[in-house]
Amino acid sequence: MQDIHRLSAGALARAIADGRITATQAVEAALARIAALDDDLRAFALVDGAGALARAAELDRERQAGRTPGPLHGVPFSAKDLVITKGMETAFGSHTMAGNIPDWDNAAIARLKDADAILIGKTTTPEFGHKALTNSPRHGWTRNPWDRTRSPGGSSGGAAVAVATGMGPVAVSTDGAGSARIPASACGIVGLKPTLGLIPYDQATELFSNFIYLGIAARTAGDVALMLSVMNGESAKDPWSIGQPKRRYTVAADPVAGLSGLRVLHIPTMGNPEVDDDVARLMDDQLARMRDAGAVVTVFDEPFDWSKRTAYVMMRAYQRARLAHLLDTDRERMDPSMVSALEESRQMDLAEVQSAPMLRSEVFHRVQALFERADLVVTPTVAAPPPSFDQGIDDPFFVNGKQGTLRGNWYCYTSPHNVTGHPAISIPMGFSPDGLPAGFHAVAPWFGEQALIDLAAAFERLHPWAERWPGA
Repeated sequence: MQDIHRLSAGALARAIADGRITATQAVEAALARIAALDDDLRAFALVDGAGALARAAELDRERQAGRTPGPLHGVPFSAKDLVITKGMETAFGSHTMAGNIPDWDNAAIARLKDADAILIGKTTTPEFGHKALTNSPRHGWTRNPWDRTRSPGGSSGGAAVAVATGMGPVAVSTDGAGSARIPASACGIVGLKPTLGLIPYDQATELFSNFIYLGIAARTAGDVALMLSVMNGESAKDPWSIGQPKRRYTVAADPVAGLSGLRVLHIPTMGNPEVDDDVARLMDDQLARMRDAGAVVTVFDEPFDWSKRTAYVMMRAYQRARLAHLLDTDRERMDPSMVSALEESRQMDLAEVQSAPMLRSEVFHRVQALFERADLVVTPTVAAPPPSFDQGIDDPFFVNGKQGTLRGNWYCYTSPHNVTGHPAISIPMGFSPDGLPAGFHAVAPWFGEQALIDLAAAFERLHPWAERWPGA
């Protein structure tokens, strides 16, 4: 029981299917980790221990009766508190949504349950996922397990902390501007944002202009492949997913061999003036490993308009349409940074909002053209180790001693790919001298998730990370 929490989702499902452990033991191990760690870390908004144990007991009885187990039989998982879950409060990290208990599951959640995975709870998020840090008036500050004085990033900070510490091997995150990838980097795990429509986002309030994705938080490439194989596919409620075939993802027997001949475009900065010296060193080390394995790495230093303002305008316009009414009814109960974002959204220039779809199309074409000369586009996930746990979204942030903002200096690489729809992944690439993780960010052509999984699996072989645990 001591080591069950260290098993990957795939290993856990195999152990349960083989009868070496039970689903009940798997859930008990995750709940024990939560009980031991979460008062300090605050990864969970709520935990349904009784419901998870009841479902585990049911699955154990079915296995004993001879029912064929699903691919995630007995595997405990969590879902970010922005993801719709039937019968379990979905409060968006906000006092304003307390007691909101949906009567339906997001399509991907339903698929995970159908695969016999067990939902154990909801993970923390900033209010309505509005920032790249994880704290809220309702749940306080979520802490980074590698250094509790640091932030886990956001907005899927709770999901990343839960997976990094064994409070369940996998989690469902969301990603509106990097929210699955930023905390994955900060917490030393794998974080995937898929292609637009690959995993249906049937809860989107703006289906056709959607730039928000369900993501995956996991410790291994194999678990990303397993989760994605279950979660992807058509849903009649998401027009971007309609007509998409069901896809199966795997890990190659020799993923390092797949690096040979891979064309890689390395972009050191994307509007940010600096990359932290330690992050740059780790990035250079990973690129050297790729070259040694036969990859062809080219540095891209040409002028390029990533249209990051477009992503910002789209986010603010979405927030105004969906949430600005709360300023009139619940201002005092909300995070001041959420209030500030909504106040700003009310001041957005109409012409700028109207031009955003056209600019989105233009940046898609520009990024698409990069893949005529490269198989993958790579950058750091964030430009520096994570900030203090109580960093304000508008507080100064320093990289190599130079002052800027979080948006301008730290999480500069992720948001364009929410606009363009390309799949992207953050892969652990090592630790700074003070023990803080850093992530390697890779972007592939549309529906190129297998290439991203292959890259993660290759790095897992070349520079293993999965056996290093916070506090170990």
